[in-house]
Amino acid sequence: MLKIAAQMYRWIKLPMRCGAAFPVWPVLFGCLLSASFSTANAQTVTARISVISTNPARIRVSAELNRAIRTISFRQTYAGILGLGERIQSLQAFGGNGSALTTHTMGAGEFRADEAFARFGYEVDLAPPSRPSQMSHVSWLDPDKGLLLMADLLPQRFDGASSSKAQLTIEPPPGWSVRGNLSSDGSTYVLNDPDSAIFLLSRSIHEKQQRVSSINVSVLLSGEWPVSENEVLKSTTRILKEYLRVTKFALKDDAFLFLVPYAGGAGPDNWTSETRGSAVVLLLGKNSSPRRVLARLEVVLSHELFHLWVPNSLKLPGAYDWFFEGFTIYQALRTDLRLGFISFDGYLETLAHVADSYGAAGSDSLSLLDASEQRWTTSAQTVYEQGMLVAFLYDLTLRKQTGCEASLEDVYPKLFRPASAGQASGNEIIIKLLTEPDDLKTFARDYLERPAKINLDEILSSYGIVQASGSGPTKWTPAANLTQAQRKLLGCLGYKK
Repeated sequence: MLKIAAQMYRWIKLPMRCGAAFPVWPVLFGCLLSASFSTANAQTVTARISVISTNPARIRVSAELNRAIRTISFRQTYAGILGLGERIQSLQAFGGNGSALTTHTMGAGEFRADEAFARFGYEVDLAPPSRPSQMSHVSWLDPDKGLLLMADLLPQRFDGASSSKAQLTIEPPPGWSVRGNLSSDGSTYVLNDPDSAIFLLSRSIHEKQQRVSSINVSVLLSGEWPVSENEVLKSTTRILKEYLRVTKFALKDDAFLFLVPYAGGAGPDNWTSETRGSAVVLLLGKNSSPRRVLARLEVVLSHELFHLWVPNSLKLPGAYDWFFEGFTIYQALRTDLRLGFISFDGYLETLAHVADSYGAAGSDSLSLLDASEQRWTTSAQTVYEQGMLVAFLYDLTLRKQTGCEASLEDVYPKLFRPASAGQASGNEIIIKLLTEPDDLKTFARDYLERPAKINLDEILSSYGIVQASGSGPTKWTPAANLTQAQRKLLGCLGYKK
């Protein structure tokens, strides 16, 4: 089951803790991969990956299966990126006596041999994607570094069955280092979930670890950065501890952050990221001051690291993207505010810019539930922007109805209770929890289940928030004459005046 993130287009200025301001909410890529498959006829793959050349970028994969097969296929698309199977070249299959077999190309990334085989090899063209924003989602290699993502390098299907495990050895270029998001037995890595395995290859890797609760947290920086691995680790662990507090759920696997420079000597307004399994891959522009790079890094990580919990640790069935993306963006914004990465003015400014973009998109023809089903065709903007605004309205409503005794934050621990899962779909489980309070029984019907444009003007004024429109972006500010109830509500959101 594939779950991947899309784009949210918006620029705003959020103040740093030191008071300086700069744009930190650009194109948001929060991508993740969750894999599930039947193991009834699963294969175990033993493979060796050797770097043939970095210019042109090319690797050789030599593999052996525990059971002979005749057909093999590789992933063709991912996260809207097409033609992945076309990178697989020069595939050879070998019979039991070691002789080369005749193979046929059935389609891009699909091959069939005339006889059954268990040993095979192939080469992969790993030229970096033409769009740097895609470089967190697929494998690539350049003369200094590269990412190997097993989801697009190892075969996906063998005679129609999937592989459940793999044993892997990687041979980097001389003088390079290799680090993965799993432990190794000497030079061999054991992959219990090959689709979540990620490896960083680089001429220089700076690594730092720290224990957080029951897991080890590792940050791995490729090359030289204006910020140190100690600073990156400190910010990462602060965010992880905050989400441990929010969810009251300890992660089961060690967490990894792979930090790689964004292409072209860019600044930190350029970045792309993805979360797979227990690892976050982040390509970030580093051409700026240490404070600016670190501040952007913290805002990005507050979103991506929450995916280690939602949805990766939930593993609920169904398309509930509206929640694990739209609501996650909002909860990350709350985390930014709580940890001091942004101010309350920055919190409102972010929401106002998202509302502007949402309003400019025109009338909605899909509900949030339907948009989640069609996110990679027509509805990415709805999932992100409308989903974030609905999360904000839910949080406001729940805080108001309970006198600030409850908030959206209180939903997350309930999601991780064993009794909350069962056989129901992710949508059913989450909606049931969201609508438990008496005053929110119709929330799902009003905001999730039917297409409807949100009328923010009337809603915000009732909560003491004023919208000011002019020639520039809309501004949201607290009303000049707040009632006692409005002041209390905005105060529990973080307003301090």
